[in-house]
Amino acid sequence: MLTKRHIVVIDPTSFRGGSKVATENMLRLVNNGESKITIITADPHSWNLPLVTRVNLYQPRWLANRDQGIRYFLRHICIALNILWVRLKFGRFDTGLGASGPSVDLALYLLKPLLGLKLIQIIHGPVPCSRTIGRCLKRADEVHYLESSRDSLLASMSRLCPVPAPYIPAHFHIMQNGLSLHNWPTTCQRFYPSVFWAASLLKWKGLETLLSALARIAPELRPPTHICYIKPRNTQLPSSTAPVSLAKVHWYEKPINIDQIRAGSNIFISTSNNEPFGLSILEAMAAGLCVLIPRDGAYWDRVLQDNKDCIKYEPGNATDLAKKLLMLSKNMSRVIAIGSQAATIAIDYRAPKQYAHIKRSLTETPAKAQFKNTSRGQFND
Repeated sequence: MLTKRHIVVIDPTSFRGGSKVATENMLRLVNNGESKITIITADPHSWNLPLVTRVNLYQPRWLANRDQGIRYFLRHICIALNILWVRLKFGRFDTGLGASGPSVDLALYLLKPLLGLKLIQIIHGPVPCSRTIGRCLKRADEVHYLESSRDSLLASMSRLCPVPAPYIPAHFHIMQNGLSLHNWPTTCQRFYPSVFWAASLLKWKGLETLLSALARIAPELRPPTHICYIKPRNTQLPSSTAPVSLAKVHWYEKPINIDQIRAGSNIFISTSNNEPFGLSILEAMAAGLCVLIPRDGAYWDRVLQDNKDCIKYEPGNATDLAKKLLMLSKNMSRVIAIGSQAATIAIDYRAPKQYAHIKRSLTETPAKAQFKNTSRGQFND
């Protein structure tokens, strides 16, 4: 009888963001009883997978937000102790999935030589430039990264030794995010204009730009707007304030029926500043919403065409956003046409296709050669 492969995931993030949703979509492909999945998490309720073991992550409050200095390393030693305790309780780990980035998943790297883990690192955005990150990237057996993070990865690697500009290590693989077929977004309504926005309240998500644009539209002309938001916890990053009183604007904090709210709208607005990928944009496209995105050179700005499968506005420009939104709210046929075109593009972003390589990596038995990146160097910044 074959022994199930045991995958361990570390999740010190205490809210459900896009990277966690993407990781969940990856794990759903192997969450079929043939693999054993254990998630050590600061927020067990933010995971919606049925066949996984969730273990509460313990870390003292005075360490939880540390991202540099001696307390940063103490924090990850504490997380490593959590992993060792779970290892004793639930048995041997075969694969460690770093679902956030080396600076967040450092404990897995500290334990890799001891536990003999195959370590797969997922990168959802730019990483800090440091020797520590560079050593982690070198030690990982595989690194799957969004294209937007490439320069930051090479910058960290170059802290160890010069890296030629076009060079990409053999264990690095570009990925694109995908949507689970199990939770494919419900098709939106096409009867009257309605706006949808969904993100965390981190300042770079740009909620103020949306509110400023809505305030520029007279209440009688303003389309009903549904704002779904998550309040970040245990972070030192600046956040926006919500809810804010504004006519025809409806607020939902961490709604469990977000698919239903999105399906009741047909115009999606992204106000994020240089979004590394934009999973919420893809979800809106899959539901047939007409997406408004900033012309900022980010992923979807490069993929989508203005006035064909999206509408673009000048980034951070509330006046331009208000103008484009008002134009769409008076032209439902255009909203429907652009949304339908976007939905066709979204079909190509199905999780089984986009994460096929990662699925194989999570389920296959690693060859000895896959551990060639395990070095004994010390972690020094």
